[in-house]
Amino acid sequence: MTQGNCRHDQHSADAIGAAVPPDASNGADTDAEILAAARRVGTTVLGPNAERTDQADSPNLENFRALAEAGLLAMAIPRAFGGLDVSGATQRSVTEVLASHCGVTTFTQAQHHGPSRMIANGPNDALKRRLLPDLAAGRSLCAISFAHLRRPGPPVLRADPIPGGYRLNGKAPWVTGWGLMNQVVFGATLPEGRFVYLWSPARREEFPELFPDFPDDIALWGNLRASPPLQLCAMNASATAELSLEGWFIPTAHVLSESDTETMRRNDRNGVLGATTMPLGCAAASVRLLCETAEKRNISAVQRAAVSFQSEWDDAAAQVGEWSGKGSDPQFFENGVRVRAWCIELAVRAALALVAASSGAANLLTHPAQRLLREAMFYTVQAQTHEVMDATLARLENSHIHE
Repeated sequence: MTQGNCRHDQHSADAIGAAVPPDASNGADTDAEILAAARRVGTTVLGPNAERTDQADSPNLENFRALAEAGLLAMAIPRAFGGLDVSGATQRSVTEVLASHCGVTTFTQAQHHGPSRMIANGPNDALKRRLLPDLAAGRSLCAISFAHLRRPGPPVLRADPIPGGYRLNGKAPWVTGWGLMNQVVFGATLPEGRFVYLWSPARREEFPELFPDFPDDIALWGNLRASPPLQLCAMNASATAELSLEGWFIPTAHVLSESDTETMRRNDRNGVLGATTMPLGCAAASVRLLCETAEKRNISAVQRAAVSFQSEWDDAAAQVGEWSGKGSDPQFFENGVRVRAWCIELAVRAALALVAASSGAANLLTHPAQRLLREAMFYTVQAQTHEVMDATLARLENSHIHE
């Protein structure tokens, strides 16, 4: 096998203990420099730590320090607040690179970018000035909870209007990074059925200037309780918890936006290809290791699989790139969901091929094959809609048919 066939080569407490300047861009100004920084962090920090990180009880702070020092926690934040303000295409490329080295770190840090962008795009300038520089530098991190809004049936988290703001009641499931991230943007359902997105810290006493008119009696703030980290077979080190809220007060000034079911559905459809980055990164890691295994083992089947999966990865990545630029095409969603399902299935098959090629060693927790297969399982259901489920199941039913 030739090398050409296998190419996958402080205002508040500091969240990660990183000694980073207020502007965490670290000199990475162009898209090429940002992507190079991601590759450097992936190969020197995330990759060598991957198995140890995967088996830990909480996020690896060393990984997050490296991301912060490279400016990669600032991708969604405007430069005026110390961010990089990268394009969606660059952020997707960075995510793919990071996911090819450490799935749980990539998934956990990804939670931080959405709420950072929502705060930056929100109406409250004081909130931006207070929060965004610290979020850009990694001195604080922000989680998000809104996937439950897609659930049918009664809302699990309600926002009840009161004078001066809202009280949240119910549960916020699947809050990733809790503890490392002590702020969250909640999505909650209003009485009339619309959705509201609101920022809240776990400890409001750390942000007195953002709660100037709130009474000193802490009992009037309501209650927020976090469950112990959920025990997960994949991404267990993501510190994913369920938050229970009882009368949790959030001022009107901390509302970032409102939405509704149709807008969420439209955004899901428009962003269907965004969720291909992590499965593509996972598949890239499996292909890279298949190539390395083929070089070490003189087994024709392994060599053949490595070349085949490399070629298929190239084709799938090209399809993602092609359709990502065609959002206005009438056939965009039909093809986007098809390519999304392909990337999911490719991640699973490539990881399973690596397991087979690695023989019994793949069953060791120290071997990356088992980790990549579990990560591929997670990507099968991440950000899943009914359309994505349908396309994934249809592809699996017809897995003998090649693209």
